[in-house]
Amino acid sequence: MAIRTLFLSVFILFANLLFAQKEQVTLKVRNAASIRAFDLQQASSFEIVNGKFSAAIASANGYVFEINNISVKALKCKQKLKQAQFKVVLIDNQLNKTFNTDQRSNGSLQINCLPDGAYELIFVGDVYCNKQKVAVSANLTGLIAHSKNLKTN
Repeated sequence: MAIRTLFLSVFILFANLLFAQKEQVTLKVRNAASIRAFDLQQASSFEIVNGKFSAAIASANGYVFEINNISVKALKCKQKLKQAQFKVVLIDNQLNKTFNTDQRSNGSLQINCLPDGAYELIFVGDVYCNKQKVAVSANLTGLIAHSKNLKTN
């Protein structure tokens, strides 16, 4: 009986891991003011413009999260970037606030390459709007939209 229960528990754990959402953005504040959860609306979009890489994801409840200003030369597999090598922006459309990384931020960005050719970006750090601080952990996954794939009229 115990072996069957253990097997069932392990099976449920693996099923949850397989169907778990890969992309996520988690927001936390440490003071009395609460913050809404980031409810994903669509997949991330990755692009390169003028030699700079950027990634963005929108929520269903008024947030936009962006990682940008990464030099294409720094976009390498198994690379860990320091805060000075990229910029993070969190836009809260409901409250009309924009949070950014700045000199107080101490974030890091891990870049991983997936077998299907996609990139996985893992950000952990803080963003600020005036004196309000939000701790962010984000995992974005996507393919880069190259200009050669764009159609013109």
